[in-house]
Amino acid sequence: MELKRFFAEYVTPDTLRVDAEEFTHMTKVLRHKVGYRVIVNPSDGTDVYGEIVEMGRDYAIVRADEVRPNDALPQAEITLFQAIPKRDKMDWIVQKCVELGVRRVVPIRTQYVNERDFARDRAIRIADQACKQCGRSLRMQVDAQTEWSDALAMLADYDVVVMPYEHASCGAVGAIEGLRDARKIALIVGCEGGFAPSEVDRAEQAGARIVSLGRQILRCETAAVVATALVLYETGALRA
Repeated sequence: MELKRFFAEYVTPDTLRVDAEEFTHMTKVLRHKVGYRVIVNPSDGTDVYGEIVEMGRDYAIVRADEVRPNDALPQAEITLFQAIPKRDKMDWIVQKCVELGVRRVVPIRTQYVNERDFARDRAIRIADQACKQCGRSLRMQVDAQTEWSDALAMLADYDVVVMPYEHASCGAVGAIEGLRDARKIALIVGCEGGFAPSEVDRAEQAGARIVSLGRQILRCETAAVVATALVLYETGALRA
């Protein structure tokens, strides 16, 4: 039987506690009981194999018997600054970017964003489910919605900032200087309406490299995945 994954925290050097929504999923959905073997992830980049040895009303204790490194994530830490699209599109973007290895998603409010709210709790649940499905050990950080001006101020923390723009006259992801050796990369993707020219200018002034994803105008959810995959390829993450 395939071992199921759960996020957990160490209680002692060889026991971990599963609680909250993870415990509910373990007991109410998967019907796990004492004696079941599982994989737990304590957010330290490892897979911890063990057995459920205790169940309380709202928690389970797993006794670890083997710890293995988990190398599912790429070396480069990619943060996606995503202008908030319609809800179902954001769900899809979050799911696929988790599978690709994005470490953090920052939902941003730009001029053409029409959605009033960002369902952060829902996005976190989708991200956690995707983490388990693809076998990564670290949760993806999902930020609260952020204003464009605040997002621009955050870009100084990154080695390289990549911004696909449908009206870019030239410039490919692979031509960005320093990308292959970068360890912290920011990727800025627009919503359904793209970006206003003034927003592109401000991003460029903040250090963003404006690039084209080809002659076709892509949907925002397609652009997020394509741009992420191109960055991963150029940094060597998709190569055998």
